[in-house]
Amino acid sequence: MANATKASADFISAAETVLTSQDDASRKQLLSTAMQATAMLETPLDTVWKMIMSPHAPAALMTLIKAGVIQEIAKAEPSVTADHLASVSGADRLLIVRLLRPLAALGVVKETSQEVYAPTPITKVLVDRALLGGYQFMFSAAARSLANLPFYLEKTDYKHVAGAPGPFQDAHHTDNNMFPWLISDPSMMGNFNAFMTGQRADRKQWFDFFDVHDILLKGAKNDPNATLLIDIAGGEGHDVAEFHNRFPDAPGRLIVQDTPPVIDSIQDLTPKVERQKYDFFTEQPIKGARCYYFRSIFHDWPDNDCIAILKNTAAAMTPGYSKLLMSEFVLPSSNTPLYPALLDINMMALLNGMERTEAQFTALLDAAGFKVVKFWSVGAETEGLIEAVLDN
Repeated sequence: MANATKASADFISAAETVLTSQDDASRKQLLSTAMQATAMLETPLDTVWKMIMSPHAPAALMTLIKAGVIQEIAKAEPSVTADHLASVSGADRLLIVRLLRPLAALGVVKETSQEVYAPTPITKVLVDRALLGGYQFMFSAAARSLANLPFYLEKTDYKHVAGAPGPFQDAHHTDNNMFPWLISDPSMMGNFNAFMTGQRADRKQWFDFFDVHDILLKGAKNDPNATLLIDIAGGEGHDVAEFHNRFPDAPGRLIVQDTPPVIDSIQDLTPKVERQKYDFFTEQPIKGARCYYFRSIFHDWPDNDCIAILKNTAAAMTPGYSKLLMSEFVLPSSNTPLYPALLDINMMALLNGMERTEAQFTALLDAAGFKVVKFWSVGAETEGLIEAVLDN
């Protein structure tokens, strides 16, 4: 027992040191150690019960977000009563109290005294535009599909999901995939765009580990009318704008392409980045660009659709000059870490898509007329980069 107490004290001391130093790599390593220790200390029954009870708190949180209760607690100085929350939101006081109980136990909010609540660091992070939008999008779109997934697969005799109609169509009673569904709901589209923008903001950029100068800029055309890089389905253009910030003297045009609703929603983007409305299931209008770049696109689609997108891109490329870059998770062939493994299930439920291994990406690219030059990786728990060229 004494040894266990000392080990706990040492771990806490190490955690405090890491947090003070703001060394994120060390923090993640220490967190991984803590998770391994938790897994060792949990009994199998503990683990099963945790999974059984896992939907409850997220459902409570979504309700309180929709009612505006969480947002009200987040701005409380220093605390707020259940009566006040009921008055502001219009929700019943007893309902609010009951829904906040599991969230207080998890540290999402703090109950400072009976039916009095204060924000925690989690509350304040949660109401960030990207995370608040992301939570609402994921709960509305993904949670329904995930809850329905076992029943959908039972109806299909457990066939692999390879296209529509899939879990999303079955759960939401629609013939459309997720993107038309989003377009029909502007507020949910806003949540999705905020989520995608925020999600990309704190991820390692591909040009932090890819040799941009030797592979992309060296040999690129100096003609100002030539296109250097197209960010295809690039959302609000943050990736290509960040590329411009990093390489302000790079020659040529920079373009972000996406569907009309997304392009029309862009509010803040450097004039250096051109905006273009484009559906990647149609002919690519920009021919002979140096780089055609996709970030987190191919995991949205089943194989046949991926091949169609890639063929449209290949038809616009110049052999020996143009390059294809795909920023995606590349799954290991075994022992996949938890986050990308869960993301794979999410893509199945939402979009009939999937995360892929090196072998699966190689097969896709081969079917569309490409060959892989290199898989660039910074670790199994973050996105890598696939570099490919035309196979001719």
